[in-house]
Amino acid sequence: MAFMKGPLASENRAGMVKLATVEEVLEGADTNKAVTPAGVKAVIEQAVSAPAAITNRSCVRTGNSYALTWNDPANDISRPACVWAGTLIVRKEGSFPTSPTDGDIVVDSTTRDAYASTALVDTPAEAGDYKYRAFPYSTGGAYSNSADNNFDRWVIGYRKTLTESAPDYRISYLGTIAAFTPGRMDFAEGAFNYGSWVNTEIFSQEFIRPCMLYNSDAADGLNGTVAYYLDPDDHTKKFGSEDASDVSNTDFPGNAMVQVKTIYRKVVVGDGHVDKYYSNVKVDDDYECYNSKQADGTYAEYWYAPMFMASLIDGKFRSLAGQTLNKSKTASQERTYAQANGDGWDMETWADDQFFGEMTELLIGSTSAQSKIGEGVTSGGEASLLATGTTLDKGMMYGSTSTTAAVKAFYRENPWGSQWRRMVGVLLVDGVWKVKMTKSTVDGSEANDYNFTGTGYITLDVPAPSGTSGAYIKDITQAGQYGSFPTVMTGGTESTYECDACWFSNSGTRVPLRGGSAVNGRLCGPAYLSADNVATDARWSFSAALSYHP
Repeated sequence: MAFMKGPLASENRAGMVKLATVEEVLEGADTNKAVTPAGVKAVIEQAVSAPAAITNRSCVRTGNSYALTWNDPANDISRPACVWAGTLIVRKEGSFPTSPTDGDIVVDSTTRDAYASTALVDTPAEAGDYKYRAFPYSTGGAYSNSADNNFDRWVIGYRKTLTESAPDYRISYLGTIAAFTPGRMDFAEGAFNYGSWVNTEIFSQEFIRPCMLYNSDAADGLNGTVAYYLDPDDHTKKFGSEDASDVSNTDFPGNAMVQVKTIYRKVVVGDGHVDKYYSNVKVDDDYECYNSKQADGTYAEYWYAPMFMASLIDGKFRSLAGQTLNKSKTASQERTYAQANGDGWDMETWADDQFFGEMTELLIGSTSAQSKIGEGVTSGGEASLLATGTTLDKGMMYGSTSTTAAVKAFYRENPWGSQWRRMVGVLLVDGVWKVKMTKSTVDGSEANDYNFTGTGYITLDVPAPSGTSGAYIKDITQAGQYGSFPTVMTGGTESTYECDACWFSNSGTRVPLRGGSAVNGRLCGPAYLSADNVATDARWSFSAALSYHP
């Protein structure tokens, strides 16, 4: 039975005196109020109850320095009661501490959330592989020994209610982030407000950050390795210095890319809703990361997405700032130009597209990306196409209400608007969706490489698109780990359901494109899909972008 709010007793035989409430006793308030036996009992009970685990923990390593942020647990006035008194951070080399005395105490923090936004930076005297664990403790001296206190594991999730039409109610947060405030662009201030997502692990520099990545033009053995990281707020500079970067340098042997650390994903399809969970560890066999899954079944630590749409320079696609956008190439030509960067380089993949689409929904808590982040270059036609790199000083997320200015999401410029993004790994063949989540057959497909025919692809049991081609999406079908597909294009609008549109043709082999172009206005967005074009179609509004998968 939980403690009731209010006074601990209704009267006192010595006369009318002020009595402490349960909350005041548990908070340890100095009220000069009488404490009844019930209050004493509450204090005794708290000694046997440990606090909950910390939340929003993050550990970012730079050299031999470790920057830790976290939120301390709340008090619990249920039975048995618990009042948080402090959090010990313990460090150990090689493995996680198992108790408060199993390692070196880094800090004993007694101010709640002191390191929620300002990181605790620890630099051990000797270099090594250090592991950190928090031990929150109560006023009664009971420590939390939950594995969730390790600075290595987190699980977050959201629910997408498919029957809900209002975009802001279509997405709801689950578990430890249930009370989070979503992020969104402050158009008046010209800056993105991250809400409760500030300093959370999944959107930290540890998991998503801009870099310069070598291609095969670099010295032997450097292809696919990071030359250096970029300043997240000014990409013209190298991270941690005032030195100029090569973000616009066509002589640099590589490309400006977004490094994404492996994030595992679990999808649970329910009745009228889909729950999606993400973790930095493979919690169980239901968690998967096709973006970094290699042919032998292991996972690369990182995979890479493009910062910019492709520019054709000396016979190969490049992702660099200050360049003219590629246009009017076929799908096969685009793939050839992308692969010219060397082993591991290709066009963007369907798996990558699904990741960023879901991260967008997670961050903004809505399916209306244009209203929460920005319109993008969605008017003006071919003449409005901008050179790459107009958002170099705009951070990770940026947008505006202008329909002629670039939008930016997760350091990726123009993820919608400007030009359609063509990719590999998804096809609509005579109304049947076919996918391939990895280049190898480790995803269960039978083809050893991507293609534009669907041969060897995984055939999905997903309804063929229906309704009016080019209309707003109303219904979608989640095919488990294989992605989300528009199914009904009747009844949706720019401000309901997915808030984006879909073109389709249920005859022939169609190569889907994402995002929309500079003539599509409010139809555009991360869910906007065109599946009515063949691989040989070449227009100014069609293009592609690079990816690198080890």
